[in-house]
This record gives sequence, structure tokens and C-alpha cells, in this order.
Amino acid sequence: MAGGACTGSGLGPRDITSIVGIAKAYVTRVGAGPFPTEVDGDLAELLVERGHEFGTNTGRRRRVGWFDAVMARQAARLNSLTEIALTKLDVLDAFDEIKVCVGYEADGVRYKYPPYHQSVLHDVTPVYEVLAGWRSDITTFTRYEQLPDAAKKYVQFLEKTTGVAISVVGVGPGREQFVRPS
Repeated sequence: MAGGACTGSGLGPRDITSIVGIAKAYVTRVGAGPFPTEVDGDLAELLVERGHEFGTNTGRRRRVGWFDAVMARQAARLNSLTEIALTKLDVLDAFDEIKVCVGYEADGVRYKYPPYHQSVLHDVTPVYEVLAGWRSDITTFTRYEQLPDAAKKYVQFLEKTTGVAISVVGVGPGREQFVRPS
């Protein structure tokens, strides 16, 4: 039977013109498993506190880390993303510098995509690009142009490293708190 993921919806694959992925401006996980960009200590506590990173049903604290472009590229490729809605950019308002994982290294090999064997993923070291933070509150902004230059550069860097346009940027917890890049 043809139709793949559209089977039963009444739509054929050619009827879908955009596929939007949703990603936080940093990464979170619940439970065990490899998490190459995970941070701990005061940095983790600040991300958890600012991002309210607790499970909705369990109240369990989420693990937090820097944005992982390696995983984002993989998600974009596997899901044929045409754009990304980036959430929680405001959580990063408090940082002087912000890291983005652009690759992994393990046993002298550099990976642009997740390693084929998950066992390798447990031993990778993230390769980071460090960007300047903006250290100012963006939660009242209603236009992308109002964002500090460093925040705009962060969004543009994520677009470049993931290979997918960012069409919406969340600047606060409210439904109406978003801006659209030009």
C-alpha cells in the first residue's frame, strides 16, 4: 500500500509542503542513556530553573545540555524537515557564552551525524562552537529585529549548522511570546 506516513489521512505525500520540527534552544532529556552535551553543577541548575525543566506528570527533574546540532541534523534528515520552530530562547538570556555541539569525536574519528553504533555514542566527546551570549531580557520583544545581535547570531548559527530554516523563535513561556525571523 502506498502513502507511507500519510496513509489514512486522505493526503498523499505530495500534498505536504512543509514539515515543522520543534526544538528547544538547548537540549533536555528524561531518564538514562547517552547525552553528549549534558551539563551539570550550577550551569545545569540555572538551565533547569530558568526553563522550568521538570516532567509534567512526574515532576521529575530533566537532564539539560547545550544544543546538539548533530542530533538536530539527524532529526531534520530523518523527518524531512523544511523548518524549525525554536522554543525557549529566553532561557539563554542569563549566559555570557553559549555552546553549540557541532560534532562528536571518538577514537580519533569525527562525526557530523550520530555514530552508526549506539555503543560509540556513550563514549563521544562533543565538539563545541562557542557563541557570545546577550545577557538581556528578550521576553517582551514582539519582533525579531528587536533581539540583541548575539541572539540573532545564535539563531542564524543554528540554521546554518542544522541546514534548516528557523521560522519561529519562542522568546517567553506564553503562547503569544514568539517572533518570526525575516
